[in-house]
Amino acid sequence: MKKLVLAIGLAGCCAAAYAQQAPTREQATQALQNAMHREIQSMNNQQGFDGPAATNMARSLEVKSLDNCTPASQSVTCDVTTSADVKGNRREGKHRYEFYQQGGRWEARLPAS
Repeated sequence: MKKLVLAIGLAGCCAAAYAQQAPTREQATQALQNAMHREIQSMNNQQGFDGPAATNMARSLEVKSLDNCTPASQSVTCDVTTSADVKGNRREGKHRYEFYQQGGRWEARLPAS
């Protein structure tokens, strides 16, 4: 009986560890918003760049789904369907992003070519 309880506990731990190989939709949304804010900060000094519009789009960004996630040693790459307000219109798109954990939270970047 003890072996059965131990096996069930171990299976639960493995399932929890496997589930954390990719971020949840909420974690992915926050990671992409953070990545966009970093990009906006780096582009703010460029002439003709509409910082307020870009900031509003970053705030409205929402991850709809994460598919085809491929784990690597330090990251996971997923096809991400997003929705965001772009100049007053809600638009959806699908792109491939790389997620990694830093300081206990998920971060995002475009995958290396």
